[in-house]
This record gives sequence, C-alpha cells and structure tokens, in this order.
Amino acid sequence: MAIQLTRKIKAFVDISLAFEPNPVTGDLSVLTNERAINQSIRNIVETIPGEAAFNHNMGSNARAYMFEIIDDGTAGLLRNEIERSIQFNEPRVKLEDVVVEAQPADSQFVVNIRYEIVGYEQQFTVEFILDPTR
Repeated sequence: MAIQLTRKIKAFVDISLAFEPNPVTGDLSVLTNERAINQSIRNIVETIPGEAAFNHNMGSNARAYMFEIIDDGTAGLLRNEIERSIQFNEPRVKLEDVVVEAQPADSQFVVNIRYEIVGYEQQFTVEFILDPTR
C-alpha cells in the first residue's frame, strides 16, 4: 500500500484597487494568489515611503529615479531600490530576478520581476512600465 503525501497550498487574497463592485453580488472584487501579489509588488514600487497610512516604511524611492537621466546606470540604481523595497515589504515573495531596462527614446523604464511565492514551487513574473508622468 503506497502512501501519498499532499501539502495544502495557502491562498492569498487581496481586494482589487479598482473598487468596482461585482454586478451580480455587489461585493468588491478580489484578487487571489499571483494576481494579488502582482498588485502588491506594483503598489510597493509605486508608493512613496510615508504615503501609506499607518505604515510609513512601506514603499520605495523608485519615483526619485524617474527624473534622472534614463540610462543603464540609473536602471541599475532603480533595480537595487526595487529589490530592497520588495524584500523589505513583501514577505510572501522570494525574489528570483529583477530586470530594469532603460528606454530613453520613450522616457521610461520597463521593469520585469521574476519571483516565487513562498510555499509554491512555480515562478511568476510581473512586468510594468515606470515613467515620470504617473
């Protein structure tokens, strides 16, 4: 008789920041697992420290790099800041790689973050654009 061990995977649930109610139930929309964590990562990167109520350490200084010269040097500094802020603010994530690509012609940085959710074996990716107009 073979014994098969299974592990219960923890689910992560966050409220969607769109705050749009479900048309059928009227409840707020929720995001689960990687969608919830993708939203969290993006919020951490785009939030200025001190901007979040009751959590003055949450956020990153990524906005400070938006008005610097858009080149590989600034992209490297931005990458370090994104890594630091995610490691400090998002305990559900184990960072695998952060790639920041400078696009001077478009005055923006393309950010690609690869991570694992703690307790999962699968890797996930979130990609977004940072530009000075947001």
